[in-house]
Amino acid sequence: MPGYIIYIDALILRLFSNFLFEFILLWAAAEVTRSPTTRPRLALGALIGTLHYLLFMLSSYSLIPFYGLLRFFPTLVLISLLMIVVCFYPRTKGRKLFRVLAYFYGIGFISAGAGMAAAYLLGSAAEPQFTAGVLVSIAVILIAAELGWGVIQKRIYHHVYQLPIKIVFNERSVELTALIDTGNQLKEPLTKQPVIVVEQNALMPLFDEETAQLIADLSSGNLSAIDHAEPDVAVRLRIIPFNAIGVKNGVLVGFRPDRIEITNSSEQCDTSGIIAVYQHTLDPDGEYQALLPPELLDSPVPAAASPITFQGGEPTHAAQSEREA
Repeated sequence: MPGYIIYIDALILRLFSNFLFEFILLWAAAEVTRSPTTRPRLALGALIGTLHYLLFMLSSYSLIPFYGLLRFFPTLVLISLLMIVVCFYPRTKGRKLFRVLAYFYGIGFISAGAGMAAAYLLGSAAEPQFTAGVLVSIAVILIAAELGWGVIQKRIYHHVYQLPIKIVFNERSVELTALIDTGNQLKEPLTKQPVIVVEQNALMPLFDEETAQLIADLSSGNLSAIDHAEPDVAVRLRIIPFNAIGVKNGVLVGFRPDRIEITNSSEQCDTSGIIAVYQHTLDPDGEYQALLPPELLDSPVPAAASPITFQGGEPTHAAQSEREA
């Protein structure tokens, strides 16, 4: 059995470099796909990848077994998937979660290839400059995250722009993804406030059982149900007229939340508006659950037109009779 000399400082440096690489790679995947996450979750995901790297190194020195298992391709895939799930699930799920995984692999392969090339070009075949390679890899990731969204995404997905939003109502909150929709021209008839259209299922955690049933009844067309609502709830309800493809003189049930938080370019801002409850699914792929009017944003951003276009109609009698909060 061959002997090895392990320098602890070199091992720690390589582990730190790997952690930094994994962290920035996960961050880049989040940036490019506009998937909400937090720094602690990114750090935990990077820690999982670094732990696998440590075990792989120890097994390569024959200090622990399972060298073949740790470098087995399905094992690498499972570790990557675990990292993505820890960082993004459950706020990102389904097809979008696998989209994040695809970007994670794509950016990772490109940056790792550039790093390896730099390591051998700046060093030699016998002594590659791994530190320089890591720095080049990180630089490539940063370029992909900062420029990739602006160049590639604007060309390929320039009609789609999504932002995380948080809706607070009676000390309860939900977090979801909204599509900035230039076709959303809805206004609340009394206050002329812009309206965010949100899927009914996504809003249900905001309400207690009684309020949830009230919202469901109103959304089904039973407008007389408002007569049985608690006063503090009824005063916040709105009836919003709209027109859409195949729908003339329709109405949506809306409510005034306590607060709406929009995360734009990693900055959170509070805004005011009305939430309209939409009974159907807005996006078959589940990538977004709300339609956000661009005017609720502080600065202009690329916007999309949803396949479902809402336009304000004439105020209905119910809307005219709604009480101001």
